[in-house]
Amino acid sequence: MAELKQYFTGRQLLNQRLTGPGSEKDTRHYEIAIEPPGIEYLPGDALGLHPHNHPALVERVLKAVNATGDEMVPGPNAAPMPLARALTEIYSLAPPSRRLLEIMASRGAAELGALLDKANAEAFKRFVGGWNEAHDVLDVLESHPEACLTPFELVESQRKMLPRLYSIASSLRAHPGQVHLLVVSVRYDIRQRERLGVCSTWLAEHFPVGASSEMYFQNQQKHFAMPADPATPMIMIGPGTGLAPFRAFLEERRATGATGRNWLFFGEQRRATDFFYEEQLTGGERDGFLRLDLAFSRDQAHKIYVQHRMHEHGRDLWAWLEEGAEIFVCGDKERMAADVERELQAIVETHGGRSADAAKEYVEQLRKTKRYKRDVY
Repeated sequence: MAELKQYFTGRQLLNQRLTGPGSEKDTRHYEIAIEPPGIEYLPGDALGLHPHNHPALVERVLKAVNATGDEMVPGPNAAPMPLARALTEIYSLAPPSRRLLEIMASRGAAELGALLDKANAEAFKRFVGGWNEAHDVLDVLESHPEACLTPFELVESQRKMLPRLYSIASSLRAHPGQVHLLVVSVRYDIRQRERLGVCSTWLAEHFPVGASSEMYFQNQQKHFAMPADPATPMIMIGPGTGLAPFRAFLEERRATGATGRNWLFFGEQRRATDFFYEEQLTGGERDGFLRLDLAFSRDQAHKIYVQHRMHEHGRDLWAWLEEGAEIFVCGDKERMAADVERELQAIVETHGGRSADAAKEYVEQLRKTKRYKRDVY
């Protein structure tokens, strides 16, 4: 697959909740038909989706600007379309743009004007993107009803909604004509209002079985390809939905009869409710296809994460690396991936007998030689 992006129509075949009763999360498995057939992807690639904003959010934004939704505004390529559809399909309603704040400030919202001052750059950053502080378009509109934006001003000031990329959770060899996803539905509260992950909740609630949507495959082979040699050992570290590409890797190795050893570190909150693809993974462990180490953080008094399991098996992990294993990490960039890299360096120090600087250089060489690959976000 040479192209960076391959567009196709995806038809929803299955929307299955994987998390059990009592779980704090809503994580789902999706199966999507590829239409027309013949379009291909590889393990490690990503699926690009074009989600819609939640109907309830669109309704509140329309109310905030005293609009019916039937007003005509510019859509793609400036072609006119009804405001309600434009706000649903085309324009982002998440972080307010600088242009929107400028318009609001010019209509009397003085505190928004103050945020635009260069001296308040950090406050502006927190206002539009700070965790548990971020404001969206609806926050701004409802807090300043006196501004009275027109439908045209609203869409003219907002960014277009960007597609979302998800790691593919299937092998095309194992599931011809299909692509699978593993996605957690994002929901959280800020200032007594529930906020929804645009794409994750669209997938869960507003892209029903039988419905179709334009999608694309994003080629990620330059930075997250499986080993070229099927005999190369793989070490995969993927807690939570970071498991997705490794399900694809394992299915691909099953389907091709690859002889390389496979070792997966997976973690979530509770085994009883959050062990995704348990039967598939434990089956691979039973028949010797997979070495599996699990870290369920809430199943004991002290929290255990994947990096702790790496520490426990540091001697074996070092031996695998010295035998030429490639190591893959997928998931949270800020915390998990950083903790995993620190532990990896510690293992090289402890079991490889290296100084701290030499261990850091060893890990850097793994990265440069493409034996240490990350798909983090």
